[in-house]
Amino acid sequence: MTDLTEAADALRRQHPIYRNRNTGVTWQVEQSTGDTVWLRDIVGHTQQRLLNELDNSETWERVA
Repeated sequence: MTDLTEAADALRRQHPIYRNRNTGVTWQVEQSTGDTVWLRDIVGHTQQRLLNELDNSETWERVA
């Protein structure tokens, strides 16, 4: 594994990526505080969600 690959893997662990199954929009966790997470999509929109909401596999799929 290259240093770049290892760095990308570390970043994904720190800032996981989720896809909303209902909308198809992909979101990256930008910040996590307690039981709240801030998500950012590709165009820069942000959302605040509860961490346990992302565990709902009917709505959210972790892709990275």
